[in-house]
This record gives sequence, structure tokens and C-alpha cells, in this order.
Amino acid sequence: MKPINYKMVDKPPETSFLIRYAEVNHTFDKFHFHNEYEILYNIENWGTRFVGDSIKRFRAGDLVLVGSNVPHYWKSSETFYNDLNIRAKVIVIQFLENFLGEYFFNAPEINSITNLLTRAQFGIHFKGRDAIKIGGKIVDTYEQKGWRRLLNMLEVLCLMSESQDYELLASPGFVESSKYDNQEKISEIFNFLIINYSKDLKLEDIAKNFCMHPSAFCKYIKKYTSKTFSQILNEVRIGFSCKKMIYTDNSISEIAYECGFINVPYFNRVFKLIKGNTPQQYRRLHRWEIINKSLDSVNKVR
Repeated sequence: MKPINYKMVDKPPETSFLIRYAEVNHTFDKFHFHNEYEILYNIENWGTRFVGDSIKRFRAGDLVLVGSNVPHYWKSSETFYNDLNIRAKVIVIQFLENFLGEYFFNAPEINSITNLLTRAQFGIHFKGRDAIKIGGKIVDTYEQKGWRRLLNMLEVLCLMSESQDYELLASPGFVESSKYDNQEKISEIFNFLIINYSKDLKLEDIAKNFCMHPSAFCKYIKKYTSKTFSQILNEVRIGFSCKKMIYTDNSISEIAYECGFINVPYFNRVFKLIKGNTPQQYRRLHRWEIINKSLDSVNKVR
């Protein structure tokens, strides 16, 4: 399956960028890319986030800026698919680099925004109080019209450019591949792994699927992602296992087999290598966070 070169929904002629609020059963669930930069603010949504070769859990409040032609998607939790009463609530902003004019970002006063857009080729995840503050400004931007909306949008970019609490998502190797017109092939490989991660995947079969010899396939992956094929496959599988760890009561061994690992000890080793703690520790930590968030919500209601 090839990644979708996703065309931006036509913006109204009286606007220079697109901003939409959506309440949907789940977010768009195909690994895709487009020419526009994209800001996605998840007001109520959780699941697994894919940006380039970065695979991480996300939750409500997740705020990311994705650069032009960077493959990405937010995979909502199965909860959204299974319970039609639960809706994902997001605000998405899409804009071209020259949406304010060809030379606007050459102004020295906003050089920091130019640097921000350069960093966006990796995907930028904003965290902590910065994410809360910028998220609030994004909501306010959606509620404005005309020149007030445009000024708010510029302020959003300024706040992002000043943020110190962020992380870059995609690896330099993955980003480098896009410079050589290879992101479609790399994205196609990631799409295949995302769809088939739970199966018994053999290198020979996967390479054949992409009409490549196994050794050539491995060299191709290494060249354009700076990772081995097994590293990428394990990261995809661990990403999905994290979701199951938090939102199901399945045992660790059940999750390991469901995510394509052939034995539990190997799963435990890979999990700790990628996440920094054991599956048991990860489950306890994140379930405790969910309990605390629930208690906070109850207290706010009171």
C-alpha cells in the first residue's frame, strides 16, 4: 500500500490558511503526507502517533507541528472505533510556507519562525506548559475571523518558535531520505509494517513484496533511516504494544504474541531497550497517570 499524497481540503478564498475543528469517530488513519505544513492539536484523542519513523503514544493535549511532505498519522485508540459515543476532538491547521507572501519570513524580526519551519522537517512535539499555552491560542485562533485570525496564527507560530519544551520526532536518516525523493518508498514500507505488525513477518517475504533482494532491502532501509530493518519493525511493534498495555487487561505475554513477538523474554528485552523500562513498569506508570488524571477531573467537577 502506497502512502497517500493527501491534498489539503480547499480553503475558503478569503483565507490564507486552513483551520478546522473536527469531532470524528477517529482521526484519519492512513500514513500520508502533503505539501502543507500541519499543526494538529488533539483536544480529546489518544492512541499512537506516527511521524516519520517516530512511533509514540499520545494523549489529549498532544500538539505537533509537521513539516512539508513529512509522512504522519495519529492512530486513535480502538476505544474510538468500538464506542460510537466517544468522539475524537481535534483542531488542524494547514498552511504553505509562503502563505503570508513570498518574502514575509525574510523579515529579521521573525527569523525564529524561519528556524521553526526548518526544524518542522523532523516533526516537533510541544510539551508541558508551552503546549497548554499554545493549544489555548490555537482554540482562540479557530474562534476568530478575518485579520484577528491571521494575527493569532502568526502568534501561534511565534510561541512555537520561542518554546524550549519540545522534542524532535523523526530521525535525521528518515528526514534525509526525503531530500532524495525517497519518502514515498520509505512511507510505503512503514505503511506495510503498520498494517501487518502482528503477523509473522519474514525479511525475505517483505523484501519480495517490494521487489527487492533481502540484502538490497536491508541496505536501502539502513541508508535512508539510519536504522536496521529489525529496529524499525521492533519500534512499530513496541508502539502498538504500549497501547495494549495501557488500554487492555491482556497479560504481558498475550500482548507480546499479539504484537508479533515470538517469545516473551525477547519482547521484554526489546521493550526495555526502546522505552527505558520493563513492560510491567511501563504499565504501572501509565495506569497511575490515568488514575491521577481521572481524579483531577473529578475534583474539577466538584
